[in-house]
Amino acid sequence: MGRNMFGPVRGAWDREWNGWWGDDPPFHAPVFVLTHRAREPQPMDGGTTYHVVTDGIESALAQARAVPGDGEIVIQGGATTVNQTSPPA
Repeated sequence: MGRNMFGPVRGAWDREWNGWWGDDPPFHAPVFVLTHRAREPQPMDGGTTYHVVTDGIESALAQARAVPGDGEIVIQGGATTVNQTSPPA
């Protein structure tokens, strides 16, 4: 997911923020947050851990594909995030 979907914090992670969804987010799986600002992984209740990815969507997709299991990979975010996943025309 893009950082804007994760939350309203812009720039440095200068305040505590763990997503819009509270202590038990609905994802129950690893979530990879695209941003330019590094941050340590944030484990939450219910099996969700937010992992910040600073080296692009290809890296985020590779990390998501490396998660064990047979679950789907879902891309969430605005046009900037979604357009990064589309092959060039």
